[in-house]
Amino acid sequence: MLSKLQQYILEECAARGGSISRQILDTNFSPSSSRSSAVNYKKVITQSIERLIDRGLAVGYGIKTKEKLFIQRVRLTSEGRGMMLKMRAWKQMNLPLNKHARNKN
Repeated sequence: MLSKLQQYILEECAARGGSISRQILDTNFSPSSSRSSAVNYKKVITQSIERLIDRGLAVGYGIKTKEKLFIQRVRLTSEGRGMMLKMRAWKQMNLPLNKHARNKN
């Protein structure tokens, strides 16, 4: 199961044509919706992106130094698109329609 932040990252990538810049993620998702403090906010986003990459749902582009990885862009994989479609299906409401209703006129 994906966290709300991971779901948000997948949705934003899909809404913006399959890839998204890291700057957009840092500015659009408000820290108030996260339980982390503002100091750890970027660290939480980085961990969420790295976990999506580990699961094979996203690909990260950036700079890798000896000690650290700087992710600058995130792109969805085909598995990520499939997971995003499943998430949308989970959120889709089912209407209480009666298929076998008869007209009583």
